[in-house]
Amino acid sequence: MKLLLISANAGAGHIRAAAALEEAARELHPKAEVRNVDILSFTDPIYRRAYANSWLKMADNAPALWGYIYSSSDAAKAKKKQAAVIRAFDRIEFRKFRRFVADFAPDVVLCTHFLPGQVLATSRKEPWGRFRFGCVLTDFDAHVLWAQPSFDRFFVGNEELVEVLADKGMERGKIAVTGIPIVKAFAQPMQRKAAREKLGLRDDAPVVLCMGGGMGLGNMDAIVESVIQQPPVQVLAVAGKNAKLKKDIEALTVPRGSELRVFGFVNNIPEMMAAADLAVTKSGGLSSSECLATGLPMLVPNPIPGQEERNADYLAEIGAGFKARGQGSFAYKLRRLLGEPELRLQMAKNARRAGKPGAAAAVIRAMLG
Repeated sequence: MKLLLISANAGAGHIRAAAALEEAARELHPKAEVRNVDILSFTDPIYRRAYANSWLKMADNAPALWGYIYSSSDAAKAKKKQAAVIRAFDRIEFRKFRRFVADFAPDVVLCTHFLPGQVLATSRKEPWGRFRFGCVLTDFDAHVLWAQPSFDRFFVGNEELVEVLADKGMERGKIAVTGIPIVKAFAQPMQRKAAREKLGLRDDAPVVLCMGGGMGLGNMDAIVESVIQQPPVQVLAVAGKNAKLKKDIEALTVPRGSELRVFGFVNNIPEMMAAADLAVTKSGGLSSSECLATGLPMLVPNPIPGQEERNADYLAEIGAGFKARGQGSFAYKLRRLLGEPELRLQMAKNARRAGKPGAAAAVIRAMLG
């Protein structure tokens, strides 16, 4: 059995979902030959950087524009436009990738990004292209670009997406509700007491985990400053790979009664989530799924229009998160969440009820048996 996992380094969530699928595949099918690749790594560096970074820069610097593009392109006619663009680049940019797939000759291909569905669509009738082809959606929303007829199966985060994809022309029978794949560490979180002891945190003040994604996007320094102004509070601020942001947060003045710890890129997020009472973070599909699995309430400040805003709407609908628009809204909702432990407890219960920590294994079983 040969399994090919394909992601795209256009946002950390796609890569993390593929890593979760790889972990589950190696555990459930230890004899399978598993390859995990980034489709953009096969392209020219200029094209790769443009594809991977364009939406990140736009979402951070011009969120309203990004939201408009996301919403206006989410229509049936957009699929034809995108297909034409892909066809134009296919022979030039993805020739090496298609040759790699043909040489590996997989039995099953699982994607955590829609791009492989577009690139390989014309290859499905080739002898090497007759593999079982699955697509794993990494948000609680389904833009039309994910509705690729070349996929045999779709795996989604909630029941609503079955209808959303069906409305975009996909067959309901091909869509399974598994949740968004996350690594096993979030399915077996540490007990809060043990996590706090390991991190050296007190029990007499709430713990708030502030995250801005792997690249530390967003106005995170201002957000952290707002949180530490609500003593007594203990703040774990994760700036990711953004060194300047880490330095800016470290320069903040911490009032008496609050405590601030600042980190760059870390590998112990499951431990931090287990210790926290609240996550103040972007509403990426993977981060949201991790919080749901660990029962961690979320406060999402100024969600980026597009998929992250729709993720935040979903969290609010199920009672697992609050969405804040502007500083006044953020300050009010933060005070509520810090001052009402019973509210946080109910939100934690709602999060666990909606969480699907076994999503990665469920996808692998569906595709590999």
